[in-house]
Amino acid sequence: MIRELKTKIFTLMMITLSIVVLGVIVLFTSLNYVNVLNNSTIMMDRIAGMDFERDNGHRPPLDAGIEKFNQDIQIEGVYNLKVRDLEVIDDFNREYDEQIKEYAIKAVSSKRDIGIIDNYIYRVRFNRDFMMVTLVENEDAISRINLIFIYAGIISLISLTIIFILSKKISELLVKPVEETFEKQKEFISDASHELKTPLAVISANAEVVENEVGENKWIGYIQNEVSSMDKLVNELLLLTKIENVDNMKEYEEFNLSEEVDSEVSAFESIAAEHKVELKRDIQKDVMMKGNSEDIRHILSTLTDNAIKHTYEGKDVEVKLFKEKSSIVLEVKNEGDPIPEEHRDKIFERFYRIDKARNRNEKRYGLGLAIAKSTVEKYGGKISVSCKDGVTTFKVIIP
Repeated sequence: MIRELKTKIFTLMMITLSIVVLGVIVLFTSLNYVNVLNNSTIMMDRIAGMDFERDNGHRPPLDAGIEKFNQDIQIEGVYNLKVRDLEVIDDFNREYDEQIKEYAIKAVSSKRDIGIIDNYIYRVRFNRDFMMVTLVENEDAISRINLIFIYAGIISLISLTIIFILSKKISELLVKPVEETFEKQKEFISDASHELKTPLAVISANAEVVENEVGENKWIGYIQNEVSSMDKLVNELLLLTKIENVDNMKEYEEFNLSEEVDSEVSAFESIAAEHKVELKRDIQKDVMMKGNSEDIRHILSTLTDNAIKHTYEGKDVEVKLFKEKSSIVLEVKNEGDPIPEEHRDKIFERFYRIDKARNRNEKRYGLGLAIAKSTVEKYGGKISVSCKDGVTTFKVIIP
């Protein structure tokens, strides 16, 4: 639970800060990019205007003037071309190579007024029934644009790294008080459960002594029944506390999971027969796992016991174990009343019971699935439930 909370806070902060910072970087990068292009297109408009006036007979040929202009602004080439229907129809009486004409057609096809093609900045102007394309070979401007994007990429990478570190540290600081409270709660539950075991044992022993002396008595039976219920609850609380203590992970060893599952399922055959339910199994052979076999047995026993008790008479309960890529998958399916959708996420919470009166009578306190979930998460896995076509499936995935 603490790990999930920390992950959610970290993810939320990471996404929020990244959007803000990257948005600012993109904005400044775009503004600089547009500024460089605008500065270049001001010059291009002047050149295009001179050629356009000359072409209409208002000016004498300006080849010499353009050449001088090129020298003044330190660019290598300026080209003006008329394009209609994606074909160059006039190049202002100057012969340009095919590459320049191809660039002009690409500029028109891009549907943008300003842009970059290779080492050229282009400007497209519309005039009556044709388009005039101005191409300027300006390596200095393009180098500046490339540097803008390089710097933006570097700054983005550094910013994301800083955001990652800050989000991780802040999420740990925010969760620390909750984690400390949770640890104290676990210690209290563990201590209280241990303290309760002794008086329960004394009450049970005294009830047996009294029963031996006075004979069977319904009041004594009530006492023994409630002691049994309390003892089961205390044991489940102790088990939950033990499972959440990840320090015992160092005691893990590799074992044959297929054999453990097969053995545990066999133990439920008599219970299934009592409920007139057929217990089926589909277990892949020699599935190995590193961990504690008792943990897996508890998960399987909880899921199998629930499935049997919620299956219609004459229907099946199926236990499947198989490997899927690098993960181990355990499924327990049964045919019975589907779990209402609004309860499916909540049934894994502690002390949550759909039918509280019925579960109380059956000495079920809503801890079984919570313990199973904690056990699965201890191994870095996930547990889920789905209901489809009258079949309820509990699925455990352990990486």
